[in-house]
Amino acid sequence: MRPFNRASRYKAVLSVGFHLSLPSSGHCGTIVEETDGPERWLLYLYPPFLIWGMFMKGLARYKAMIGVGLVAGIAATASLTPVFANSGASSADVVAEWSNEVWRSAMQGDSGGALALLERIPDAAGSSNEVVSLQRSVAQYQANVMERASSRLDRLSELDEELAEHIANDEVLEGLRAANELYQLSFDKEATLADPRVSGLVREAEQKAHDFEDGGKWLDAHAHYNLLHLLFYDQMTYKDDLTRVLQRLQMLGMYLPENLHDLRSAQRVAMDEDPLPPFNDTGETWEDKFEEINFDMVLRAISYADQAQVDDVGLAPMLAGGYRSVRNMVTMPDLCEAFPTLGDRARIRPFLQYVDERLTYIERNADALQFSDLYSSLKSLEDANERTIDISYKALLHEFGNGAMGELDDFTGVVWPYDVERFTRTTSGEFKGVGIQITLDEAMQLKVVTPLQGTPASRAGIRPGDLIREIDGESTLGVSLTQAVDQITGDPGTRVTLGIERVGVEDIFPVELTRAVIPIHSIKGWQRSGQSETDWEWFVDPEMKIGYVRLSQFTRHTSDDLRKALSEMRREGLRGLVLDLRWNPGGLLDEAVDIVSYFVDSRQVVVTQRDAQGKVRDEQKTRRAPIRVGEDVPVVVLVNGGSASASEIVAGCLQDYEKALIIGERSFGKGSVQNVFPLADDNARFKLTTQYYYLPSGRLIHRRDGSETWGIEPDVKVEPLPTEISDALALRQDADVVEFDEQGHVVPRDGEEVPDPTRLLTEGLDPQLETAVLLVKSQLVSRSAVN
Repeated sequence: MRPFNRASRYKAVLSVGFHLSLPSSGHCGTIVEETDGPERWLLYLYPPFLIWGMFMKGLARYKAMIGVGLVAGIAATASLTPVFANSGASSADVVAEWSNEVWRSAMQGDSGGALALLERIPDAAGSSNEVVSLQRSVAQYQANVMERASSRLDRLSELDEELAEHIANDEVLEGLRAANELYQLSFDKEATLADPRVSGLVREAEQKAHDFEDGGKWLDAHAHYNLLHLLFYDQMTYKDDLTRVLQRLQMLGMYLPENLHDLRSAQRVAMDEDPLPPFNDTGETWEDKFEEINFDMVLRAISYADQAQVDDVGLAPMLAGGYRSVRNMVTMPDLCEAFPTLGDRARIRPFLQYVDERLTYIERNADALQFSDLYSSLKSLEDANERTIDISYKALLHEFGNGAMGELDDFTGVVWPYDVERFTRTTSGEFKGVGIQITLDEAMQLKVVTPLQGTPASRAGIRPGDLIREIDGESTLGVSLTQAVDQITGDPGTRVTLGIERVGVEDIFPVELTRAVIPIHSIKGWQRSGQSETDWEWFVDPEMKIGYVRLSQFTRHTSDDLRKALSEMRREGLRGLVLDLRWNPGGLLDEAVDIVSYFVDSRQVVVTQRDAQGKVRDEQKTRRAPIRVGEDVPVVVLVNGGSASASEIVAGCLQDYEKALIIGERSFGKGSVQNVFPLADDNARFKLTTQYYYLPSGRLIHRRDGSETWGIEPDVKVEPLPTEISDALALRQDADVVEFDEQGHVVPRDGEEVPDPTRLLTEGLDPQLETAVLLVKSQLVSRSAVN
């Protein structure tokens, strides 16, 4: 097992951060891997051995930002690189020594040294096909990096001018967007934040955000706080402000969704965009959703949290958070339309007095509060409501419960009755529906991305690009994705009729579908090879037999599907493997343990669960696996800021046991255990964080408040540019959506060629994957020479 003090390793890299909100969720079983996680996507960088190229472009204005120290560090790395020309060694030994040094340097965190070595392939390697392939790849990599460097620096210059222009025109939001991108691309992030222009803009934006919030302009306040939060994400400076405004928007969306829709539409018009389609009121009202919410549900949730939440927050903060949430609700002028008595000052005043008295009591007795105080708080809330504002007690319970949970970690929360079905669907590894992936296009039309092969939708002839205009006779104009999913999914055997609009067909035509259980396939390969969702070409490099597997999540069948993929690759001569865990939010812990078992000897620790006191509560070990990836197969694992939970366990374990090289960016940092409890006999659940995960090395994955380290740090850090991320994701999705006819031939897309994922490598759209393939090739060249 490698040394564990990874923070001490030399990393000659320049980091570029890019953040983007990415809400998602996933839970399962009794112990779940929460996937609400990635609130950001981090993006890309340049290998230090090519930084010299930047200087060759006459970049005098950036020299101060880069710093002489970094240049000296890179030069030192190059000068210490060994020369593999020992006359007493055989050619195979020389190549093997070089290859081992590449891998060893990368594993020890010297990514600059490892990448520099790739430029110095020993002459003893000869000119075999493998060597020529590696040389060609290195040359392409260098060209792509230089192009990327040039684009980056050009954009930095443009942003400098844009920032000045926005500030001069008092365009605060536009200025913040420019400042965020400037921060992402800058060589010296601290200097960027300290720039008087940026700091002044931040002060102005903060003031505007507060003014918008005070004036009840929630969308404007959110826009400002969100950009400030992204700019100061690592410090979490504006997290509480953003959370507070989001709470208001969630309330507005729950109780008056049409009003929120109209506000968003008006905001789009103000930004010279098309308005949203008219509001579609399909779906349940808040009264319908809250029908099963009751006193015991909230009582039990807060009581469970008081007894077992990992950080031992205690009753006082939860009760105070509940009351503050209720106060936010009843003082929100927008909600008077849903609850008219909130506009009556004579009725609201005594209720607010009651809330303030309770908050004072909680503060004075914080250390002595007991279950009886929780009980009396919820009962007195009901009594005070009946005496004063007399609104829905279920609504008050809902907001009190959410406010109480808001004082705990981000992954603890009540799964209210109206969300239980969706909660179950995200963790079961299958869902009940018709088998189509849908999206809202730029015109906010409900569009089919692709039908899943072998499902009711594909058998009925639904095609990519079809527009769904009706669901069971109801128009989809203005419908949200959530509304559409809720309408289309349902119990197996039931029917749903979709009204389809298709290019080349004059009228909307109906397609009746019988719902079924649809399996979720979480394992994907390099390129589609057939009609089935499991038909993949697994080799990213067919000549050198480098396999490529993407894991989108950890569901009930993930480990078994991976076993099948590995078996198929092994039959075809697997020599190297890239395991892509980017954008994987996690899933089932057992599946993660099984996958680690494919690479690590049995009975080895995978992960340990400890409570708030550090006491070991549980431990998972590897099992006897049906298949093993041997030491002769070099493995690279790709991670980024969207890799969370079970993904981090797999990557961290393989890193600790030195079974794989980790490439990419620091992962999200979600390493906590959620237990799911039923709330009484009601159709509700409570997911509670009770423990933290620790890797075999003793590392804590989880990002706790104030943490400076978290997640999985890659051995080789590679951070893409924002444009590369968006372009790579778009190409990857398009390449995955392939239609086949009954003979297994690819169906052309209206004359367009099927997107080729090879462009991710040849055009440098995915530098992380490109780096991974290069490093795997460096090992295969050695093994070919030895053999």
